Amino acid sequence: MIYKHILTGSIIFFLLTPASSFAENSPPRKFNRGVINIVTAPVEIPKQTKAYWHEGGKITAHISFWLFSGMVKGVVNTITRAASGIWDATTFPLEKPGNYESLIKPDSVFEGDNITLSVYVFQT
Repeated sequence: MIYKHILTGSIIFFLLTPASSFAENSPPRKFNRGVINIVTAPVEIPKQTKAYWHEGGKITAHISFWLFSGMVKGVVNTITRAASGIWDATTFPLEKPGNYESLIKPDSVFEGDNITLSVYVFQT
């Protein structure tokens, strides 16, 4: 039982510690990135669905095809991001790949695009 509390406390500590307090590429940064990627991996599904919905709406009126494609892409990205997070969290003491780099780019699901999580209401 005490191990569960230690693990929970460690995860909360690494999630709340600002990334700027770590060196650019270091074992604590790699572990922090791994835990964050594991926890936030499911955000890829709405992120990709939204991206495909907006892009597909410009091309064709068959929005259901683009929504489904976005969900599939989101599931694939979720699996990829979670696997990368597991790799980073379990191998954080090792300098693999070189210089503690991430296996995927961007390092976080929230980097790259300016994504805002919001609810869309479909108007008929």
